[in-house]
Amino acid sequence: MIVLPQRLFDSPAVTTILRDGNVCILTKELKEAIVNREGYISNHVVSMVLEGEQRIQTYEDELIRVKAGELLFIPRGMYYVTDLLPKTGHFRSILFYFDEDIIQDFLASSKVSSFSSDQLPDYLKLEQSSTIQLFVDALIAVYQDHQLQNKAFLKVKLLELLHLLNSQVPNQDFANFLFRLTLPKKRNIKSFMSSNFDKPLKIEDYAYLTGRSISSFRRDFKNYFNTTPQKWIKTKRLEKAVALLQQKEMSVTDLAFEVGYENISYFIKEFKQEVGLSPKQYILSHRQDKF
Repeated sequence: MIVLPQRLFDSPAVTTILRDGNVCILTKELKEAIVNREGYISNHVVSMVLEGEQRIQTYEDELIRVKAGELLFIPRGMYYVTDLLPKTGHFRSILFYFDEDIIQDFLASSKVSSFSSDQLPDYLKLEQSSTIQLFVDALIAVYQDHQLQNKAFLKVKLLELLHLLNSQVPNQDFANFLFRLTLPKKRNIKSFMSSNFDKPLKIEDYAYLTGRSISSFRRDFKNYFNTTPQKWIKTKRLEKAVALLQQKEMSVTDLAFEVGYENISYFIKEFKQEVGLSPKQYILSHRQDKF
């Protein structure tokens, strides 16, 4: 699984237009399809498909199709499995990643005097208006093509985008949607952790995804599981690793990724501490037991 936008910065398919940490504007170009790419979005993102098609399977198992000329506003914290499909041998998109500070600045400068969190969607899918298309064309021409990569312009362009989108969505629904993103959305810790312990996430990510501060997440977690998140996650991941090795042969690297470890050396160390054998030694011993 990849964490976005962090994993995009080193991709040869991605060009950075403007960036300040994980708040950024990027373009992506592909000539071959990418399918079944699992991801976790660490910052809110507006994804505009310029050529090709994007298909997203959400955490709630909903399929979203975004075609050229459409945009998708995805909140931070969403899990998804995505397919990026070139329709004419080419996929191209522009991505706007931003955080709560940008949202608060937008809400403070908008003309909406009150906000509602009732009956709002989990994401927004919109047509790219002619105004949005002009905005994107100018952004690429000025900042990407001429390499004017000064992060001082980043906040200005992100706020400009939000105001343009707000003018496109009637009945202050866009402002309400953004306001709701600033509110925590509580999820049941027990069911969420049981389904997602094998994702390569940090404790603060799990806290955010379950709608809690880190301290309240640790407290609620201990009430449910009677142990700390770190100990429980480690045990569950290594139990799954052993179960997988009993079912089939896997490389150590694939095994580590499958159970949520991105640091292979650390996975080997923890596996050996828990099981008494390294993963390779366990594979060999289990292979011998079959004969």
